[in-house]
Amino acid sequence: MQKVDVLIVGAGPAGSTLSHFLHKLNIDHLLIDKKSFPRDKICGDGLTVDVLNVLKRISPDLLEKFKHENEMLPSWGFCFHGPKGQQLRYDFKNAGFPIAPFFTSRRIDLDHFLIRELPQNGSGRFWHDTELKGLRREGEGFIAELKQVEGNRNLQCKVVIGAEGEKPVVTRYLGLEHFREKENLLAAIRIYYKNLQGFNEGNHLEFFFDKDLIPGYFWTFPLTNNEANTGLGMLSTAIAAQKVNLKKSFEDIIQNNPYLAPRFEGAEAIEKPQGWGLPTMTPKRKIGGEGYALIGDAGGMIEAFTGKGIGPGMMSARIASEYIETAFQKNQFDFSDYHNHMYRYYRNEIKNTYRLQNGLQNIWVLNSVMSLASWSPIQKAARDKMIRDFLKWV
Repeated sequence: MQKVDVLIVGAGPAGSTLSHFLHKLNIDHLLIDKKSFPRDKICGDGLTVDVLNVLKRISPDLLEKFKHENEMLPSWGFCFHGPKGQQLRYDFKNAGFPIAPFFTSRRIDLDHFLIRELPQNGSGRFWHDTELKGLRREGEGFIAELKQVEGNRNLQCKVVIGAEGEKPVVTRYLGLEHFREKENLLAAIRIYYKNLQGFNEGNHLEFFFDKDLIPGYFWTFPLTNNEANTGLGMLSTAIAAQKVNLKKSFEDIIQNNPYLAPRFEGAEAIEKPQGWGLPTMTPKRKIGGEGYALIGDAGGMIEAFTGKGIGPGMMSARIASEYIETAFQKNQFDFSDYHNHMYRYYRNEIKNTYRLQNGLQNIWVLNSVMSLASWSPIQKAARDKMIRDFLKWV
């Protein structure tokens, strides 16, 4: 039976990022994914400054390669559009950043880039078309049953990392609770469009709050080749309470919202609506224990207000790599401290984003917040703070 120290299940941004760090640490590992690459993954395709920071920590050369990739579009700001047409726009083009603080990239391109740049002769291997079909504890580790084109095989590992995305696989085999209850789940749909109008010349990420979608929001993110990622998302509890049909809401908004409808004139949908669920951060979900850790969407590393998940997912991989290194140094494989670390790291973000979700249930609250945040001194203070925070990252 083949043996490996660490088995990583899922080769999305979190899983592949962890593989990069384990290569740096010279830790024996195997990364598997049930798909072949390149492959699409439903997502908003927005990349935040924490993604750039993790790439730089892997290697400054990797960040340089990333920013020169043809399919990675630099974005220099973002804008929140209120129900009454209010605009809260932040532009960082002249803020002194060495690189744009945001990018957009189709997941088919981002995920393939991260896999393609893995070291070829390092401490790890990548097996595509390999699905985890069983997992059980045995001795001081696990026996994993893997399904491949040529047949099933068993693999012995000391540590298993769940990076399989929002649909539980490792969690199910380990008998863990996944917390897919509505209060810890967002639902969203994505549609790629061509020839969408109205984007800022700095390729800003655009968020729209429609009176019929509160407390959810609509997004339009520019991509290369004159394409855009468009979609909407809402907390599952609100969808159930309001009996919302997301596909119907999408059509209603692009036809009737006076600030969005003009952008879609002459635009062409290049795919059918694609839906997915986004498990959000909650300390109730146990993401680290004896012999295992969960990273990325598998660990619910999604911010509850905007649905941001790629950055926290890659950050969870970086932090998990440090605990894996320590575990092998001490020969102690309880990753409960990783669980505690992640929820200390994101404690304020969890508290604030759930507070925003709950506070923006009413449209008058949203309009009041937008009006207050648009007040020049407050907007300047917020922008200055973001610049200071961003500069620490990049």
